[in-house]
Amino acid sequence: MLAVSYNERNRNMIWTILLAILIGILNPIYYLLTYEKTNGNIKQNEIFRVIDYKQTIVIFWGLTALILINYLILDQPALNFQPTFNIFGIVLLVLILAFSIVQFKLSVVNQDNFSVVRGKMKHIYHYLPKNRNELNWFMILSISAGICEEIIFRLFLYEFLNEHIGLWGAFILANVAFALTHIGSGKQNLISSFVLGLVFSAIYYFTENIWLAVLLHIAIDVNSGILGYRVSALELETGKKPNHSN
Repeated sequence: MLAVSYNERNRNMIWTILLAILIGILNPIYYLLTYEKTNGNIKQNEIFRVIDYKQTIVIFWGLTALILINYLILDQPALNFQPTFNIFGIVLLVLILAFSIVQFKLSVVNQDNFSVVRGKMKHIYHYLPKNRNELNWFMILSISAGICEEIIFRLFLYEFLNEHIGLWGAFILANVAFALTHIGSGKQNLISSFVLGLVFSAIYYFTENIWLAVLLHIAIDVNSGILGYRVSALELETGKKPNHSN
């Protein structure tokens, strides 16, 4: 009986390890191998922009579904989905909501700041929405990214690594994987993606509430889409171009 139980635990662990390899190694490798082709396709034909939005949404929810199935059946690793609140978490929630509101109100694009805003997003501008349909899909993508990436990297991968290599290794490796999946925004943005991942991880670690990280993640992604759409709208309306090269 003990032997059967031991073998079953081993099989369960093997499935969890394979899932961790898929998420922490194979998934980043996929983005590393395909991002140049994806960006090239989008720049050559804008129809590929929405196609990539849809494909990315499928990948996000596919990986998330595998994590949820693994958790429900095997309960490995233990994942904390409960939206618990402590004093720090409540204060942080208020700050995140305030940040989201201020961020949205400041996301104004006009002829005076056009070149500055356009220049800041020059490495990802081709990927941002240019019309209402693309903006709608980008909003779905942003919400999916906020929910799924936090479950994928801040819950599953972090908790798995934390159980096997400890806290600091989990913090670093989970966010290295997270950053690598954002290679499409440019190699120069890998460090900023890594740092942003650390911020999300710290929120989860100190509040034990993954949904605060989800909320902030969604707010940041949604704002980038709105900015891209507004820059494109002004560009189309006035024929205005940035003062520097793209």
